[in-house]
Amino acid sequence: GYAVPPPTSQPNYSSTYTIIQQPATTTSVVVVGGCPACRVGVLEDTFTCLGVLCAIVFFPIGILFCLALRQRRCPNCGAAFG
Repeated sequence: GYAVPPPTSQPNYSSTYTIIQQPATTTSVVVVGGCPACRVGVLEDTFTCLGVLCAIVFFPIGILFCLALRQRRCPNCGAAFG
């Protein structure tokens, strides 16, 4: 007779998987000049009545007063910031 070779064993592979999940990234958009009150509108520069009056009465130096006395106003909620 002849010798029968021993049966070869299959390598034992593990069936576990490792899944690495990245944390969700949150994107925030910052609007420059956005309204801090409602966070929707964009602030617009407006001149106060006193600033316009100073610009007319004390021309040409009054223009500096007019620029210094500007007010920023939100067209959405109407809030005014000095």
